[in-house]
Parts: sequence; C-alpha cells; structure tokens
Amino acid sequence: MSGGRTLSPLELPAVTRANLVPCLVVGYLLFCLLYLGSAAAALRAPWALEPTAIDLMVPFVAASIWVYLSQFLLLPWALASARDDAARSRVFYAMLLATGLSALVFVLLPTYVARPAAPAEGLLGLAWQALYLADSPNNACPSLHVALAALAGALLWQRRQRLIAVVWPACIVVSTLTTRQHVTWDIAGGLLVAVLAWTLTPRLISCDRTLLTDRATGR
Repeated sequence: MSGGRTLSPLELPAVTRANLVPCLVVGYLLFCLLYLGSAAAALRAPWALEPTAIDLMVPFVAASIWVYLSQFLLLPWALASARDDAARSRVFYAMLLATGLSALVFVLLPTYVARPAAPAEGLLGLAWQALYLADSPNNACPSLHVALAALAGALLWQRRQRLIAVVWPACIVVSTLTTRQHVTWDIAGGLLVAVLAWTLTPRLISCDRTLLTDRATGR
C-alpha cells in the first residue's frame, strides 16, 4: 500500500465549440479579477525594472500598439479554430493557470516598467489612452501578454498552422518591447510561466465532455 495519497485532477467541463463563447466570457472575467485584483493586493511597493542592453537597442514604435492589442484577437481565434476539444481545453485552462501563477507573483513581487508618453491625438492616441486606463502598470514580470500568446501559438502549432503559430505570437512578443510595456526579463518570465502552465494543466485538471451533458440533464 502506498504511504502517500496523490491528489486527483480537478474535473472541469471540456471546452468545445458549442460552449466556447460562455467559456471565453467566464475566462475573461476571471482574468480581469486575477490580473487587476493582484495589482490591488500587492504586498509591497512595486520594484522598477531597468531596461537591459537588448531593450535599449529596441526602438519605441507607437504604432506597434496595434500588434500588442492584437492579442485580444489571437487568443479567441486560436481557441475557436482548434479542431480537437482536448487540445482546446488544455490551452484554455493553461491560460487560466498561467494567469493565476502570474497573479501570485504580482502579489508577492510586484514590478513595473516606466511608461512612455503616449500619443494624444487620433485613433492611435485613443488606443494608447485605453491601454493605460485599463491596464495595471505594476504587473510587469512575468509578462502575461507573452505567456498567453505562447500558449495560443502552441495550440495553432498542433493544428499545423505553423507559420501563424510562430509569426503572430512572435510579433506580439516583440511589441511588448517596442511599446515599452515590458523589458526582456518580463519576456523570459512569461515564457517560463507558459511552459509551467502547459506542463501542469493536464496534471491538475481533467476535462470531460460528459460533465456538460450531466449538468444539462440535471444528473
């Protein structure tokens, strides 16, 4: 008889095309709660991250905010385009786990990057103002933008959309530097979080399509 007891994975509904929209809504609400809540619950004053030599070589490109914001198209599109419910479910819950892991870091060790002066006019200025209004300046490392883009890329790679799987997330990663929202250390942290979430999700979460049927029928 084994001397210890292993924890069983948490059973959650599979994320399918049929329930993707409500899953995305719930997922986004949880993201906002964890991301913004962690900034409010930080246990210490945020520590400023200084740019590395790599960051100093990367120019500030105000228009690259459109690439940065394309994250909000990449994530749902990757999930919607997946043909395999198991792969879709794994990445969806990995994204939530990545958010939770990052939120824990944001609470324990908040960091920030000095923000550049944003353009004030036109549609570009409106995009920057919206970003600064909605985003917390104190959740720099690890970069959730990088972590979630990497997980979306992993899902697209499984579907053999190899070019998009590499290029789009890579462009988003670069945009975190060209918009001065992150530094190189944040990127490294985001990639580490993505690997951890991808690895831990199947060990912590079990997805079952029958849960959807059982709950719909009241069983």
